[in-house]
Amino acid sequence: MIDSKNTKTPYLDFGQRLQELRKKFKLSRAQLGEKCGVAQSTIVNYENGTRIPFADTATKMAAVFGLTVEELLGIENSNIEMKKAEALDSLKNFYGKKGAEQARALIEGAGSLLAGGTLTLEQQEDFILEMQKLFIIATEKNRAKRNPEKYSSKSKEHLKRVAEIDKKLARKNRYNSFLDEEEFHD
Repeated sequence: MIDSKNTKTPYLDFGQRLQELRKKFKLSRAQLGEKCGVAQSTIVNYENGTRIPFADTATKMAAVFGLTVEELLGIENSNIEMKKAEALDSLKNFYGKKGAEQARALIEGAGSLLAGGTLTLEQQEDFILEMQKLFIIATEKNRAKRNPEKYSSKSKEHLKRVAEIDKKLARKNRYNSFLDEEEFHD
């Protein structure tokens, strides 16, 4: 059975570790935030386990504590976790907390299917981007179906994000979309 607290706080272990480190180094949340270039409220989100820092902040934070980013985050591949966090933050801006939670469940669930270690790190990053793109396309298609007048202009804004993701993938020269988007643009 899944613990509902862990489902709502995907980075709980990191949050607890960060809080312990901050107290060990006798830093307030405001002081740690100042050293890392983020607001005190962001440190609160990290400690609550609802977010993890992006690469630049994680690097600064690890330096404050004299740790590697992997040691700070308590994971083997910090880059993948930060890519997931970045994608989820972006989706939260588009679809709110509920949409980001749905996307997180989708990405985590699909990721666990591939946990056999058959994907390279680059392929895992691409997978996260593709999942983000699919979530946006599917959500916008569903919205437009339900209420075309309300969502037609908003869909264009969201689909710009899809184009940005495609550009990221193309820049990495690894673009191999498994989705024919034209079928979603009726």
